[in-house]
Parts: sequence; C-alpha cells; structure tokens
Amino acid sequence: MSSSTYDQCHMCEDELGDTDDVIITECNHKFHRHCAQKRFDTKHKSDCYVCHKDSAISDALSRVMKTQITKSTKKIDDSSEYMNPDDDYIPALDSENSINTNEKLWECERCSVSNTESIKRCQNCGKLCYSLPSIFRETIDNDECNDSSPTKQFTLVSITPIISTSDTTRGTIKQDLKSSTEYKEQKQSSSTESNIIVYITDLPANIDNDDNLAKLIQNHLENIHKITPISIKCYSELAAGFIYVGDNQTKTCLIDKIKRMVLDSTGDTSIISFNDTLELISYIVIDKTNEKKDVNLPESHEILNRWIDLYHGEKPRSCEQISAQFPNIYRLISTSLDDLLNVMSNRDFLINNLIARVYVGANCSYFEDLPRSTNKEQLERTICISIGITNVESLSLHIELNKQTRNACIIAAGIARKWATKDFLYVNGKPIPIKVNLAFRLLLHPISKLYKDDEILSQKIFRGQAKILERCGDKITLEISSKTIFDECLKFGVLRIGTDSVLKLENYISIMDPEELEIDVETWYENEMIRYKPDIMQFINDLEHPIFRYKWNAQIWLEQFQNIMYSDSITNIDSRHHSNLSSDKIRHLFQMTVMLNTIGVIRKKNYFIKNEQINLNLDPKLKTIIYNHDSLLEHGQTVQLTTTPYTETKVKVINEDCLTVYGNCCKDYKKPLLLNMANATSPGGGYRKGDGAQEENLFRRSDYFRSLDVELDHIYEETSERFVCSSDGQILPLHDYQSMYPIDEYGAIYTSGLTFFRKSEQQGYDYMEQPLENVYSLAIAAYRNPKLDGNMLSPQYSVGMRKKIENLFSIAYNHKHDCLILSALGCGAFRNPPEHVAKIFRSVIEQYAGFFQTIIFAILDDHNTGQQHNPEGNFKSFRNELHDQIFRPILSLNDRNTITGPYRISLDSLAINDVMIFDLEPCHFGAKCNDMYDRQHAQKYSHPSLCKQQCLKGMCDQTNDLVHSSSFIHRNPCKYGAQCKDIDNEKHSQEYEHPSWCPNGGHCQDTSEEHEKSYRHLPTCKHFQKCLDYKRHDKNHCGKFRHYTPSCIYGSYCVNFHDQQHIEDYKHPFPYPCPFTPYHCETYEKFIMSKDPRQLKDEINQHCLNYSHVCAFGRNCTDKDPLHWEKYIHVPRCLCPYGNQCTKLVQEEHLNSFTHPKIRDIRFLCKYADKCYDRRKPEHLSRFRHIITFEDSGIVRYFNLNKDIDFVQNQHDNIKRVNNYIKKEKWETFKSGSIPQ
Repeated sequence: MSSSTYDQCHMCEDELGDTDDVIITECNHKFHRHCAQKRFDTKHKSDCYVCHKDSAISDALSRVMKTQITKSTKKIDDSSEYMNPDDDYIPALDSENSINTNEKLWECERCSVSNTESIKRCQNCGKLCYSLPSIFRETIDNDECNDSSPTKQFTLVSITPIISTSDTTRGTIKQDLKSSTEYKEQKQSSSTESNIIVYITDLPANIDNDDNLAKLIQNHLENIHKITPISIKCYSELAAGFIYVGDNQTKTCLIDKIKRMVLDSTGDTSIISFNDTLELISYIVIDKTNEKKDVNLPESHEILNRWIDLYHGEKPRSCEQISAQFPNIYRLISTSLDDLLNVMSNRDFLINNLIARVYVGANCSYFEDLPRSTNKEQLERTICISIGITNVESLSLHIELNKQTRNACIIAAGIARKWATKDFLYVNGKPIPIKVNLAFRLLLHPISKLYKDDEILSQKIFRGQAKILERCGDKITLEISSKTIFDECLKFGVLRIGTDSVLKLENYISIMDPEELEIDVETWYENEMIRYKPDIMQFINDLEHPIFRYKWNAQIWLEQFQNIMYSDSITNIDSRHHSNLSSDKIRHLFQMTVMLNTIGVIRKKNYFIKNEQINLNLDPKLKTIIYNHDSLLEHGQTVQLTTTPYTETKVKVINEDCLTVYGNCCKDYKKPLLLNMANATSPGGGYRKGDGAQEENLFRRSDYFRSLDVELDHIYEETSERFVCSSDGQILPLHDYQSMYPIDEYGAIYTSGLTFFRKSEQQGYDYMEQPLENVYSLAIAAYRNPKLDGNMLSPQYSVGMRKKIENLFSIAYNHKHDCLILSALGCGAFRNPPEHVAKIFRSVIEQYAGFFQTIIFAILDDHNTGQQHNPEGNFKSFRNELHDQIFRPILSLNDRNTITGPYRISLDSLAINDVMIFDLEPCHFGAKCNDMYDRQHAQKYSHPSLCKQQCLKGMCDQTNDLVHSSSFIHRNPCKYGAQCKDIDNEKHSQEYEHPSWCPNGGHCQDTSEEHEKSYRHLPTCKHFQKCLDYKRHDKNHCGKFRHYTPSCIYGSYCVNFHDQQHIEDYKHPFPYPCPFTPYHCETYEKFIMSKDPRQLKDEINQHCLNYSHVCAFGRNCTDKDPLHWEKYIHVPRCLCPYGNQCTKLVQEEHLNSFTHPKIRDIRFLCKYADKCYDRRKPEHLSRFRHIITFEDSGIVRYFNLNKDIDFVQNQHDNIKRVNNYIKKEKWETFKSGSIPQ
C-alpha cells in the first residue's frame, strides 16, 4: 500500500508517515494501523470511521497479512507448536468436512495448500485464511483445553450485540429449555460425568436463523479450537444460547480460557461470549404518554413482585431505575430463560394502574445535549436509516426524551440493536455522540453570595467526587463522577453551606439564559408553541415563563407565519403535534406569541435592536376616560356660532398601516387621534386568543392593554388612571372598573399616553427604532352583523351607525384634536357594507366641515375583505367616495333646527342645545319618519335636523343621495309614507317628502308594515310567486313587477289555518299550525297546564315553539308578549249577544260556539270528562270543557261480555229462592203456583 506523506489519519489527525503503518479501506479512507487496531479492539467497531461503511476496518486489517503480527498471534497460528500428531486436527478426508470441488478455494500463504472457502483455517498447517488484528492476547496450551484439539483464548471487552428475531425462536425455546432442565436433572442424579452446559451470550443480530447461527458456532469451535460440542442451541431474539459439552475440562476451556470467540458471517464480524452462568438484561418502561406530570411511579420492589406474580418464575437478580432523568425506565437482570419465555409471550402488563412494557435482552444508550427541536419521531427515523430499515416495531425500539435536560434514552431490542455499533448518530446533519452512561449533573441554586469552588466541592455529601462545570446567574452546574453519590444528592435535595445558606440540589436542566435565546423554530414554534391553546391567560400566572424573556426575531416569525397563511398545515411543524390543528388555530398561536413578547417587553421597559438597547418611556399615568349614555360633553349656551376652527377640512384615503400614518401626522399636526375599531363586549377584542382584526393588532404593538384590560392590571407595576364623563360634564374617577364593558351602544373609551413600539404585521412585528409615545386613541364599536337591505344597512342600523360616528367626531373635537386617523369602521369582521359606511362618513364630515384640519382614512385590505359584503375590499369604496375631497362649512351657522359640528341650534334659533352622547333613542326612520311631528312620538325618539343647504338656498342638490336625504330633513314627510295614494302626484310630491324606492326592487320579500311604509315598491304581479316569468327569471318582467308571497289580510286572526292551500298561498305572522289544534293537541295541553313551562321536557317546548296553536282567549286575549302574538292564532269567535246574561252557560255546545266575557274560548279539559259530577255547575263549566263519550249518544254499544252466562238457569234459581222465602214466612201462595213471568 502507498500513502502520501502529506496525508493525515482520519482518526488521530496526525500525519501519515511510513507506509507500513497505514491501511486503506475499500472506501479509500486512510488510517494508522494502530489507530484502526485500537478502535477495533476497544470499541469493537468494524465500520469505517469516516463514512461508516460496514466492515471496512475489519476487511482492511484482514488484508494486511504481510504486516507484522503480535507474538501471541504467531504462536497461535503456528500449528506445529500446538498440534498433537495423534489427534485428528485435520479432517481432510472426513465426509462431513470433505472439500467440494464446486466450492471456491483459497491458497494458504504458509504452505500453499488449497482450502475450501467455508474453512477459515488451513487444513494442512492450521494458518488462518486472513489475519485478525491483535485481539489475540495470550496463548492457550492445547493440553489445557482438549487432549486432541489446540485452542485459543480471547480476552475481549464485550460488545452489546444486536439481535434479530427468528420466526422459529419462540416455538423452539420452550422445548429446548425443557431438554436443558431435564439434562441438568439427569446430570445431578448421575454418578458419572455426563453432558455439561455452557451459556452463550452476545449473539449477533445479523443472522436471523437460529439453526444457521448454531452451525456457524459449531464450525468455528471445531475448525479453530478443535472442540466438538454435543449440541448447540441459539436464541437470537434473546441474544443468548447454550452448548452441551462432554466434560468439565471442555467447559473450563470455553469459560476460562477462550472466553470470547470471533464470528465472521456475511462480511460482519461479531464476538460471542462463553459463561458458566446466565445474566439477561431487560428493560421495563412505564408509559407516561397520557398520564399527568405528577404520576406516582412504582418502586423497584413493586416491579419485582409484579414480575413474579405475572410470570411465576424465579425472582430476578435485581431491578433498578436507570436514571433520575428517566425514572419510568427500569433495568431488570434475570437468570432464567424460562421466565423470559413467558415474558416474550406477553410483554405488556399493568402496575399501579400504569401500563408497562418489557424490552427483552435490550440495549440501553443515551444522547446528551440534543438540539431543542429534536423530537422522538426524528430520532426514530434517523436510527432506522442508520441500520438500513424503513420501520421498526414498537417492541424493538423505545425512545424517551427529556425536554428539560435535552437528553434521550434509547432502548433497543430485536433488529434495532444493530444501531448500537455506531459511535454517533446524525441529527439534522450534525453528529450526536452515543453515550453508554449519562453524565451525572446537578443544579445547585439559588446562589445568594459568591462561594469559592473549594467551599462547594469540599462538602461531605460530594466525597470529593464533584466538579464545577458552569456558573450562570444564581445557579451552578456540578458533575458527579459516582452514581451512588449522585442518587444520594437527589435523595436529600438540599445542601447547607455554613450556617445560613441552604441550597437546592436538583437534577440538571439546561441553564441557558432565555434572554440570550430568540423565539425561533427550535425554542418555540416547532414543538413548544403548539402544545398550548391560543390564549395568553394560561401564561399570565407564570410571568417568569421563558416566552416573556426570549428575544424577538421578526424575520423568523414572518417566514413561519406566511407558511400557514394560505395552507391547512405547517410543513416545518411536527405533524404529531398539529395533526388536529387547523391553519386558522395555528395563525392564532403565532399572533398570541407576539402578544406574549409584547408583555415581556413592557415589563422589562426595553428591547434591543442590533445589540442596541431601546428604552421604553411608558406613561406611568396612562389616562382612560369612559363615555357612556349618561355623559355630557358640553352644556348648551346662548352664544351664537360665528366661525369654525378651520376654513376647510381635507380628506385622504390611503392604503397604509394606521400607525405609520399616525407617526407621520405627529410631524405635521399638533394632536392627531387614532380610531380603535373596538369590540363592544371584550377589551381588545380577541387579542388574548390571537384574533387578527385592527384592535387586536393595536394591542400587540403597544401597551394599550394597560388602558382597557382591567384583568391584566397586576402584570405591570403602575395602573392606568381611569375616569368617567358624568351627566353634568365632569371627568370623575371611575370606581367600578367592571362598568367599562360592555361599551354602551353609542358610547366610547378615550385613552391618552399610549406607547407603540412595534411595526406592522407585514414587517413581522419588528421593533421600532424610535417608539411612538403619547399616542391618543378612541375606541368605538361598530354593529356586528347588522341587518342589510341589499348592499345597505337597514334604516335602524344606518341611523345607529351615523350616531356612533357623530359621537366619534364630537369626542375628538371636545379633546381639541386637529387630525383624525380613521378606517373602514365595522367593514371587516363585523360585516358592515363599505360603500354605505363611506357615505355615512361623508355625511358626518359635511356636518363637521371646518372642525378638523385633516381626516385620513388608513385602510388595508386584509383577510376580512373579499367577502359577500365587501367583494372588492374596503379601500376602493372609501377611496372612490372620499379621497382628495375638501369640505367647507356652510355659513351661516345659526339657522333654527340645523346642526353644525356637534352644535344643534334650538327651534327658536336662540340657543345651542347640550352636546350629549345620548339623549333620546334615534328614530329608525331618521328624516323619513312619518310621525316626527307627532308629540308622543317626538318625546320618545330623536330625529335629524333640517338640511342646511335647503334652509339657506331653498333647495338641496343631494336629495337623490339616500344617506343625505335620510340624515337631514328636507320637506314635511307625507303621513302616508310609501303607501300614499298621491305619491305620483307631482304637486303633492313637491310639498311632502316620500320614501325612496326599495333597494331590492322586484325581489323584495319584506311585507312588514314598517318596511312597506319606509320604501316605495314596484306594482305587484297578480300571480305573485306563482308567476311563470318570475320562475324563469325573466329580467324584463321582474324589473317591472314585484313578486312576493302576499300576507293574509286576517293576519293573526285567520280562521283558515287548517286550509293547506291557503297556508301555502299566503304569509301569516304565526308558524305552521299544529294539525291537532285547538282541541286535540295533548302536548299543548301539558304546556298550558304547567305552572312553569320551562321545566317541561324539551320536546314539549320545541313543539309549542315550532307550531302555532289557537289562543284560548281568542278575541279577548290581553297578553302583550310579542312571543305570544308570534306563536298563537287568535280566532275571532262570534260574540254571544246576551253576554253575562246568557242562560246557556251550562251547555257545552253553546260555550264551544260563542265568546262570553271572562270565559275562555277554549276551556281547560276536565280530566273526568262526562263522568264529572260538576258538569252542570256554571262556575265549573266556565273553566272546563268535557269530552262527550258514547254514553251520551243514542247508540247502544255491544261488547258480548255476557256470552258465558246462563240466563234461563238464573231465572229458575231466582224463582226457587222467592218461593222458599214465601213458605218460610208463611205468606199466601200465588194462585198460579208460581211467580208471574
């Protein structure tokens, strides 16, 4: 072999010198021979050190036959020194060992004799066909082992073998063990020396046929050591077997001299051991997967007792927990093959209500300091790849991962034992060393003062077996060299140094400072985050949780968040953890993470950008003012309005983040105000759970929660100052914090002194270089899912929305803001139509023209756009309506019953009314109300002011604008509304205001009285919805006529409720009638007879709510409950002309036909029916009705109940009794001699 002098050995990394000291593997990697030899001898590793090609090292060593071999090896190879001329060491002509001419041959290097490939030692001189390295440690005298066979002894360190399960093993072990037992008994009873047993351990896993394995061992014993065993039995699944030999001398030779033997098969080299006794190691794993963290694990003696109870065998030699880090895993040493046979038939059992599994003949190894992102599935996949299999059975491999210490325990049995020959395992491309034992590490804390190393290490409990690995904060990491001392330290749990310091001794957990770690895939997103539900409250009780201390990495967050924005799963997240998580829930978890980091930053009052610390100057007296329906903004006055603060108001609509806009406005305006599109019932909306609307976004980027979320006051040292605006206009301290929510319908919450320090979601919520301080915000809640008429809010919600926006502008002006940063209020998740809302904003801006310098709408189309109510988003609608508009006030400002900004002029033009959040309930019809001049109506509801343009100019150019015409009164409304007969009369329509056309056109189905008065409608098609053109969707016909199901003219008083055709043709205000009403519905009878119907079964309540029934009082019903009139039919029965003077009040038929005062039309059902004794009493009959049975009819019923009675015989018997009585009493007998018939 050649070697470059400039090459290096891959093992020791020293320069390769003389060629004689170099080996080259088939994979072309070079090593010092002594390095390779040492690795093979001490670690029993035959694979390549670089690429791990199997058997590469052993093959290379075997090829260096011409290199020098140790003297002991030469001594063994020199057959002339060991062979006896009389023994038959060379069975050249033996029939069992004769050379097959078809086999391949090899030529001996010593004597040039040809040998078959199956024979590894020359049949002529005994020379091995290849040279194994210096595993031969000493020479064994042939006479010490066998009179006829030279043998050798190997003194090797045992390698834990990898076993393969043979299909025939379980079926044969019992028979073999029985034979072994019988043999022992025979041996004990025999006076002469008989077959003797020697145990084999460390059987290889690469041979899965037990018979082939036995033959291989027998061939090696016979050909190499000249020992002929009586029989050999192997159980590869147990990695053990036994040999029958003929005498104790052979046994002694195997056990004391040979000890271990090299097996070579299929290119793999393995070493088996010979023993006098048998020790088989198994591992018992308690499954804690579905158990609580504080599960009580069984003691070792409990495991032993349970083992004996289950398998009825010998008591195992020992049982102990393998490590305090893995307390649910026990190492059990057994000496009985019989017991293991029983175990293999049932490896699972229950102990202390916990499931345990036995891994028979298994190997145990460890990984330490794994990457934080490592999981069990990842380790299992890597192990399978390393041993060249696709999947491994759960009975063959168990992986226990300790996330706190970042260590793993691997229990490998069966085929999985192959991997134990590896030095390390590649995880995420990085080699992780495989450890036979865990380092014994302890955490010592809290260290309140500085101790010298000697002060700690000299403590008696450590007995000089401790050393300090690391100091970090108030913790010290110790490494203990003795497991006994380590266990003892954990058992005591405390250490006293001197007289005053008591420190805790705990199992080692990585003490890396969370503030030095980033929130990334490894620390949080991949495994840790998805263990939680999206809710920050589960972390609030543990403010020392690492998530509050991790550093923020905006780029990593943004990449991970974008991965799941439009998908149903995360490719970077372990599927085991998120298999049941939707992409929406995972998005909420990412948003929750931002909020947790925000809380952590606020508590620390600083953050870092590129190692530069940015301090947060949070306002310690954050001010919050509640405006409710009682609040008065400004008292009325007699002062005349002369001018507005500004000559004009400019409006812009831009597609930009609202906080970015606010930051820019701070440079150009004195006091901008930010609109918070709030949730009316929950502070911050769903920010705790990671919702994604505008309010939640603001909370994640600032200390806004300090103002609105009272429940989180405890997490920050200084509480927000909270006030309420009273009914007399004073700002008073708020005493009842719970009254903040829900926000009143037209109320708001004003906050000053906010600090924003995060950029937008599109920028990964990165930190701002310069925090935005002293921010003003106003929280207003839009309507959620309001009723719509086409693509517009229904009148009720349209009027309400305008009132909300008016209050927004009034409060902003009251606090002297000159610039407003607004948005598409309620047009996202709350589903308000953006076009209509934009027009309402325009109407209010016209009213407040000149009161603000600039109004900017910052609108971003997010995931809540593109829906049915905003198919083109929100930005476009607002931009088309308002962008670059300039609004100027209309002078003069003091016309009666007009409004300018927040100021409404009185009817007599002499004063300005109070500016209030809420006075009277806004009339749903607004300026279209037909009853606005009705005194009683006007006392209950408020109505809009007059149109200023019409007042000043006599005409208005916006009368065709539905929002403007409903927001301001233009003409006296016609009292008949849309039902006015003169609505098309030109003169009449000029003098009176009439409703506009219904936006639903010919498709309008709303026939309610309120709707009919509010809108004009197309002529009704005479065929209604049965019209064929309507069913064909003829646009021309449907554009001219209205098609709807007409309402029954009798409404709730309809008597045709059992007429099926009538019910189908006409709309009624009640549900589908019960087919048994009014007299025969037993369910309804139970309902009305119950004192508390809510206590009845759900089926009864469901029936009475799903079906309508006839009201018992008919036309005399006095129930005002709307639900009653919705669910009941009121039949107008004929009135009895005699009223209270009626003389037929005892006649059922009359009472069932006419209505009488103080008597139900449908009386209660008397339970006695026609058997009732009180049915003739008027007071009883007025309350109960009685069912007429057959006895009340003239028909005689026949039941044939007397068919078995002999009436003739009865007659004879009766006559006889009468005659006997007459004789007894001595009465005069009948002349006829008998009783008259």
